[in-house]
Amino acid sequence: MRIWIDQSKCQNSGLCEEEAPELFSIGEDFLAYVRQGDEVLDQPGGEASQAEVPEDQEELAELCAKACPVGCSYLVD
Repeated sequence: MRIWIDQSKCQNSGLCEEEAPELFSIGEDFLAYVRQGDEVLDQPGGEASQAEVPEDQEELAELCAKACPVGCSYLVD
């Protein structure tokens, strides 16, 4: 499973980073980005920056995607 964020929709609620800092990070531009381990995938961001979700965190990723208030987190099987 992979996850990515559409930064054009992000309203910086911070909920994703608060719930799963191992999967998400708020950038200096105050938008959410996905993480691949210690690396924040902010270049270029969006669909081109998809992170692999570790198997043991797939349920957490699904919950975070559903909880996003603007629905800007996407999961790809």
